Amino acid sequence: MIWNRKKPYLAEITFSQLLSGKYSNKEIMHYEISLGDSGIYYEPGDSLAVIPTNDHDLVSAIIDRLDANPSIIPDGQNSSLLELLVSHYEILTPTNRLIFFINENIKHNDLNKAVKSDNKNLLNEFKYGKDVLDFINLDKNLKIDLNLFLTLLKPLQHRAYSITSSYNAYPKKVHLTVSTQRWKNNLRDYHGVCSAFLADKCFKGTKIKVFLIPNRIFKLPKNQEKAVIMIGPGTGLAPFISFLQERKFLRSSGKNWLFFGAQTRINDFIYKNEILNFKKNKVLQKLDLAFSRDQSKKIYVQDKMYESRAEIFQWLEDGAILYVCGDALKMAKDVDNMLKRIIKDQLDCNEIKSLEYIKNLKKEKRYLLDVY
Repeated sequence: MIWNRKKPYLAEITFSQLLSGKYSNKEIMHYEISLGDSGIYYEPGDSLAVIPTNDHDLVSAIIDRLDANPSIIPDGQNSSLLELLVSHYEILTPTNRLIFFINENIKHNDLNKAVKSDNKNLLNEFKYGKDVLDFINLDKNLKIDLNLFLTLLKPLQHRAYSITSSYNAYPKKVHLTVSTQRWKNNLRDYHGVCSAFLADKCFKGTKIKVFLIPNRIFKLPKNQEKAVIMIGPGTGLAPFISFLQERKFLRSSGKNWLFFGAQTRINDFIYKNEILNFKKNKVLQKLDLAFSRDQSKKIYVQDKMYESRAEIFQWLEDGAILYVCGDALKMAKDVDNMLKRIIKDQLDCNEIKSLEYIKNLKKEKRYLLDVY
């Protein structure tokens, strides 16, 4: 059976646990999910898609704002308005269609300026942290036809999470590491659609809709003698736990080097015991940790990379594969810039030569990214 978005598998959550500490600035959860008789088989590097439902309080607030009956079946639909907003439409992230419609039908200087500006950052800054309810509340007198309103939304999307387990180590099970997104302003509390769905609504025994998203590039080498360097701060660690479990199971002879970073060791060192056991049992030959707020000067994974620049370069020269997972906007760019710096330093070359070196790594599929 091939499971997909249109036909997801109904999988049972068998265990969940808060990984981050009491005083962490993050809420990072570990989930264990049974794949039962689904026939789903995954490899390290793959992702699991979860299809969430929307927060009922937000749905009710939108229905009240529209002055609509939750049980009404809108034109051309087969489900009630309540069911549509809970399970079928995206109501956290407003579409540009909705934003432009509102801008055309209300007078709001800041919104109008952001929409009309050639600088796209202005609109992104205006949208930041706001959901559909915020936009339709920019003018409390704005009336929106219900059927038109639905055309201004997009379908509710699945969310994909890097798998944290090896199928060989955990047959018919899959583990996920999810950072629950929560934020607030002076008026309201907000949370991520899927991360809060999992954290607040899904407990042991809960069944959720899932399907596999294979990653054909971000893979361990078939050659078990190949060395790997893994850079994964925060939840970017997830696929590397899978990698290490797999290499342990296969008794791979290739060396493994992990760079992990977070804010504090005591509150944010997720999977600490498992990682230290990998090191103790020599599954991990090298482990570099960067806890940015444990000292006055912030230290990040790229700083740890530079401390070991000669050895990193030697590993690469010897054929190691470099993997990076995590935040695309800042971390991945910082790591890439540090890699360029290391190559320039070690080769005593100019930027053009260092870029050529990196280009060649990518061509050989020895510099692989899974960023979001």
